[in-house]
Amino acid sequence: MTERPFYAVLPQQLRFNDEIVLKGKIKDDAVVFSVNFCLESSTTPSYIAYHFKTIFTVDRDVGVIQNHKNYAWGEETVSSNTWCDGPGEEFILTFLFTNRDITVYTDDDNRCFQYKYDHQLDIADIKTVQIWDDLDYITEVIFRYKHPSQNSV
Repeated sequence: MTERPFYAVLPQQLRFNDEIVLKGKIKDDAVVFSVNFCLESSTTPSYIAYHFKTIFTVDRDVGVIQNHKNYAWGEETVSSNTWCDGPGEEFILTFLFTNRDITVYTDDDNRCFQYKYDHQLDIADIKTVQIWDDLDYITEVIFRYKHPSQNSV
């Protein structure tokens, strides 16, 4: 059964160019690691603006799955796992919410582009960030809000 070890309510509404940075460690025996940006606070959300899932296998043939959930799961985008070497690794993931997509970087100050996923649901409706499955711990969550006057959702 899937376990949700981390949950945070966003302190304010997301707008374009805002960022969420997650720092933590994946379990040593991890099989799956997922981050969800949800439109509700439920433990079984029906609406997920962005689902970022990493499947760890011996041959790394599956990798990263990106999709969304608008009551039913949307079409998956499957990519190679380029963001971490495997279970037991500490991580820094930066999620940038642009006017077109959600861009994922490793690290924060010295960013390295990893993935992007076009918006399917309104980012302004995101209420929570949830980390599921094989998370060992979270050390830091940064909500970085950048609201220029011309920036509106």
